[in-house]
Amino acid sequence: MTRILLFVFSMMFSLSAVGQGSLNERLFQAKVRELVVRLHISEAQRPKFVPVYRRYSEEMLALWNSGGGRRGAASVTEQTKRRMLLQQQAQGIRMKYVDELATVLTPNQVERFFEVESIIQKKLMERKVRPQLNEKR
Repeated sequence: MTRILLFVFSMMFSLSAVGQGSLNERLFQAKVRELVVRLHISEAQRPKFVPVYRRYSEEMLALWNSGGGRRGAASVTEQTKRRMLLQQQAQGIRMKYVDELATVLTPNQVERFFEVESIIQKKLMERKVRPQLNEKR
């Protein structure tokens, strides 16, 4: 299953001709599928889960896009502080959604949600960074 997901993610990133909005939606749907499988979300839970996860995802994406990049001649210390501030704000978003997720998911699913979501994000970042590393060589 993991290999299939990685293949889907790599295909989505490699399709440069696809519009950004469409790519974002495909990526979101792939993440939903992965969460459904890993958290064992039932067919009854899924229609309630998806809108909550969409809002959560959009807030997290907006946060990371707002200040995730390196800015000019900022020192390493300033970059570290900026990254830590973003992580703190991301934690606030996670805290905000715990109660809402608890209305849709079981307590065990809520507990695992953030762990699984983090794994998915790490996989995506690895896929995004790996091609950049190959270009620099």
